[in-house]
Amino acid sequence: MRGDIHVELASGTYRLSKTFALTPQDSGSNGHRIVYEAAPGAHPVISGGSQVTGWTLADPAHHVYKAHVGDIDTRQLYVDGELETRARSADNPAGFTKTATGYTITDTALDAYKNQSDMEVVSRWGWMLMRCPVQSISGTTMTVQQPCFHNANLHQGEEIQNPTWLENARELLDTPGEWYLDKSQGELYYLPKPGQDLKTADVTVPRVQDLVDLNGTAAHPVSDVSFQGITFADSTWLAPSSDDGLVEGQAGFRITGDDNPDFDSTRLKWVKTPGAVNVSHGHRIGFQGDTFTRLGAVGLNLNTGTQGTDVTGNVFKEIAGTGIQVGGVEVVDAHPTDPRDITKDNTVDNNVVTNVADQYGGSLGIFAGYTDHTVITHNKVYDLPYSGISVGWGWGLTDPGGDTNYPGNSGVPIWDTPTTSRDTVVTDNVISDIMKSQADGGAIYTLSADPGGVVSGNYINGTTPTAYGAIYQDEGSRYWHTTDNALCDVAFQWLFLNHGMDITAERNFTSQPAMNTQANSTGDTITGNTTVDSCEQLPASIVDNAGLQPAYRHLDPGPAVTDHTAPTAPGRPAAVTDFPTVADLTWPAATDDTGVTGYAIRQGGTVVSASTGTSVRLAGLTAGATYTFTVTARDAAGNESAPGKPLTVTMPAGGDLALHRPVTVSSFSDPNTPELAVDGDLSTRWAQGLGLPDPSWIEVDLGAQYDVTGVITTFEKANGYQYRVEVSTDGTDWTTLDDHTATATTQQTAYSPAATPTRGRYVRLTVTGSNYNGGSIYELQVYGWS
Repeated sequence: MRGDIHVELASGTYRLSKTFALTPQDSGSNGHRIVYEAAPGAHPVISGGSQVTGWTLADPAHHVYKAHVGDIDTRQLYVDGELETRARSADNPAGFTKTATGYTITDTALDAYKNQSDMEVVSRWGWMLMRCPVQSISGTTMTVQQPCFHNANLHQGEEIQNPTWLENARELLDTPGEWYLDKSQGELYYLPKPGQDLKTADVTVPRVQDLVDLNGTAAHPVSDVSFQGITFADSTWLAPSSDDGLVEGQAGFRITGDDNPDFDSTRLKWVKTPGAVNVSHGHRIGFQGDTFTRLGAVGLNLNTGTQGTDVTGNVFKEIAGTGIQVGGVEVVDAHPTDPRDITKDNTVDNNVVTNVADQYGGSLGIFAGYTDHTVITHNKVYDLPYSGISVGWGWGLTDPGGDTNYPGNSGVPIWDTPTTSRDTVVTDNVISDIMKSQADGGAIYTLSADPGGVVSGNYINGTTPTAYGAIYQDEGSRYWHTTDNALCDVAFQWLFLNHGMDITAERNFTSQPAMNTQANSTGDTITGNTTVDSCEQLPASIVDNAGLQPAYRHLDPGPAVTDHTAPTAPGRPAAVTDFPTVADLTWPAATDDTGVTGYAIRQGGTVVSASTGTSVRLAGLTAGATYTFTVTARDAAGNESAPGKPLTVTMPAGGDLALHRPVTVSSFSDPNTPELAVDGDLSTRWAQGLGLPDPSWIEVDLGAQYDVTGVITTFEKANGYQYRVEVSTDGTDWTTLDDHTATATTQQTAYSPAATPTRGRYVRLTVTGSNYNGGSIYELQVYGWS
């Protein structure tokens, strides 16, 4: 090629009867691209749907219409571009008792249903929305199709439950907007919504699964092809209608087949949901300014071996499954023998992902499996039933040495080499209004080791109590740096580490202080995170930078902002340094035409804290070091002031008197031994003996008499501890330095400054109440002078 080739599509709907497939022979070459694009001003639609006409009134009493469509199958129907509902029952129908082969039912009217094998049992459990076809109904016995029902009961404790609803029977068609396809007669039934006129309505039945496929190989990839300004619409996906149904392992990946003796036997063979657009072994493929909508499976699927592909400035909406999938979860993806099979260097940026997973609720906004250097940045992700952005796979089982939390590594072979997952970047995204119907997920969810992985600069607003962590670093998550994120309206916990290891979570800002670590989470450092009152106190620099960049905000503008006036700069701060590692700053207030809502504190250009009022405590500083701090103000609209005059502070000299000193304790539980509370490492901790009741205590021998000026305690949990700090000269007679036994802590780190220096050699912390968590201390620090 001597130049780029542009294939321009005029406005109109291009209806496909089969997949538009590209092979390596359709690639660009010599540094030039083949670009399939909308003509200037045009809005082309590539559709896998057929229009339905010829409607007649089939049931005048119930206002049900029908049209003859012949020998077709589909799982979706669109009327004037809107997804309509397959005929379904009310939620949580009564009278079902689960059996070995299905259910015993009390509603014997189901026995009279025609086309019983068309009907599906839909059952929601935790993170999964399972669908199994009905085999037959006889009297009070509903038999569910195999192997679906067998596979849906493999995961002990997480098996399919009673129906959340029944779907796809003519007899269930009773609500405007519902439809039913009678495949035996080739008749499509629909009960119109008020105002819909089927004589003029655009009624579309999706019939094609893959609209566009780019099919390369490791040796011969498809390369240098772009799609710009095109709408991909009206695809279906019939696999959930098969005998396998839709039994999720997680994230829309399915358990299939009739050769599964137990759950562990399935772990390495979960089946990926296909996309309406699929790229396999594609290099330098581009999707810019496209729209993916009214799709019956995944929107865009970047398969094994996709490299250097950019997904930029697109809209993903009204999609049955996940919006964007990057990479796979098979052995070839985790431990490829050929580096050409690695999915790497792909970028997903400035996309809008909304109202996806609207039919397969366990699916996601954006997913990345085993991949090398996937960048997910500046996307706007919202209105989802489950998690927003999910990265990683394997639950640590495929990492070197496997996962010791799983006996026998759950039957998965143990590798001694790392997976391909590394250097994943999840930054500057806006994620809101998620976890609306499923449970056990988060706005950002990670699995397994990812050396160099970063979660930073994201603005998370609105997670339900079923989000176990707004940032949820689940089983085997390792080596992540989680920093500079802003979170508010978080109903449960801002951070949850469930067997998360060697993770650093620092300088995050949240209106919800609650967080948790569990299940052998080791080597983690959680420090320097700031709690604010509400969204309006979060650092404006993080919030304003997250989400779509200015050139892409037209894709989803959001509410108009009328206030563009920033507050005045705050006054110069002053500092008090009661501890060598802590500075308490105060400053004169800023003013604003609508009111100042918060302040951000910077050190060397980095936001290190935030506050509602005109004071803040900065911890984790270095004794004897010099710092320069500035303060900015913000208002409710996110306008940020210029920085106030800087303050330079030199911290007092002095070290932690408890560091590496001998300790005694009331009890301990391996591996959380006493000395770990005074080792200077916030990733290790002491914990009292398992199952023992409160109180518990830890005592440190400073080695000499000191005038103790204060104690800093970093607890394991973010809240819930009642405690007392005492000082003694001889280890027998104690003087109380801080009594916090009447109320529980609300933050992970507790500061106990002495009103006057207290003389002593021994310092004891007694945990009198722990909200059933047990005494557990990351670090006990003591300050004073001899």
